[in-house]
Amino acid sequence: MLTKDEIQYRIDYEIIVDCYDEIEINMGWFCFFEETLTFPFKATALLKKLDGSPENKEVKITGLASDEEGFTGQDFNLEMEIGEYLYPIAYSKLSNIKGSDENLEAFQIWNFWIAK
Repeated sequence: MLTKDEIQYRIDYEIIVDCYDEIEINMGWFCFFEETLTFPFKATALLKKLDGSPENKEVKITGLASDEEGFTGQDFNLEMEIGEYLYPIAYSKLSNIKGSDENLEAFQIWNFWIAK
């Protein structure tokens, strides 16, 4: 896991370097995730059942579902595979992510950013 100083350095000098507005910052995050994340990986998703009750289910995450315009606010979408179907799911609905060290570090950096 990265230290706070390492995370801040990566944000300032790799992700949002030379960004002057929110649109450029969103593009920086999109490019960072597009270049850093490797797919597929497993995660636990909070899904809504037909009866309306929530259920945590392990799913396969297969890619980014958000483009650079999708990185607004505090969330973005990933693509999850269930059976033969692909669905967008908000990152905030995922937990227990099982992926490469690079993926886990990327999500650690994002979590630090949105907690500010």
